[in-house]
Amino acid sequence: MKPAALAIALVASGCLMPRYLSQAARGQLDLMQRARPIEDVLEDPDVPVETRLRLAEVAGIKQFGAEAGLDTRHNYKKYVDVPNGAAVWFVGASQRLAFEPRSWCFPIAGCFTGLGWFDHDDAIAHREQLTRDGWDAMARPAGAYSTGGWFPDPIVSSMLDADVAPYAELANVLLHESVHATVFVPDEPFFNEGLAEAIGDALTDDWLVARFGPASAEQAAWTEVQAWRRQRTDRQFVAYQALDALYQSDRPDVEKLATKAQILSALADELHLWRTPNNANLIELRVYQASYQLFDETVKACGGARPLVASAKRIERGDFAKALDEDLAPVLAKIRAGCVATRE
Repeated sequence: MKPAALAIALVASGCLMPRYLSQAARGQLDLMQRARPIEDVLEDPDVPVETRLRLAEVAGIKQFGAEAGLDTRHNYKKYVDVPNGAAVWFVGASQRLAFEPRSWCFPIAGCFTGLGWFDHDDAIAHREQLTRDGWDAMARPAGAYSTGGWFPDPIVSSMLDADVAPYAELANVLLHESVHATVFVPDEPFFNEGLAEAIGDALTDDWLVARFGPASAEQAAWTEVQAWRRQRTDRQFVAYQALDALYQSDRPDVEKLATKAQILSALADELHLWRTPNNANLIELRVYQASYQLFDETVKACGGARPLVASAKRIERGDFAKALDEDLAPVLAKIRAGCVATRE
């Protein structure tokens, strides 16, 4: 699964607000103070060669994104090493017998189906509190990091951790996050993440050809990784659909809970997951991947990622029927029409 684009907004609701405000401010300030210009890191012999080789690709990836219409001006000029493999930990929650996410809404920034905590213990404490309050809750490390345009984002060390197709993974993360810096519609995470997935994936394919050639080992490894991820995603959607049908049935809650446990246990066994997933995990999958096919068709209808970027920039909050809108077909139809109009 791709990393979340975490909007670290400086407001939260209820009794959570003071603690969230404080940790967000401290965490962001710490990152900014410890980040070093990439140029300096590249000249530092104490930094592992592998890290420097990957960082050396950042400028070219950003330029490639800029040529496709993405805003890459303000982010990823610096690098910072992060402990525990993540800059932030993502926490999300859902109703236990319905795929209804817990959302947190912020002035100006809009609504999100998860929060980013800089401290692992804070994230686990939040997850456990949500669980005690009756939610299916999850907490996971976010490999990438983005403030959604609030601050200049650095490259964090977890963005360089991939063992397979590392340059493709780095490009994919940077291009994905740059979509968020270019097109962001408040209150619409399903659109924002789906768009970033589609454009990021399409541009990564283009960049690999431009950088390594059309039949490179990096391209082959990336194609294999993507196919593996798609297979696992499809299997999780099978479980999602079975659970959704279960939740909407007239069966007693006690039977629903028992059948839910069986479905999720089978999913964990088949995919060799270290922890049995719950509704919160599957909702996050839905946010990123539920409309993947529609977005892929839109990329093809537009003739590639670049025309799609240009047309998507014209999308506004008023184009959606409601906040947290999952029916993206009307909006994507408007984007495709924009691509056609541009060609004509």
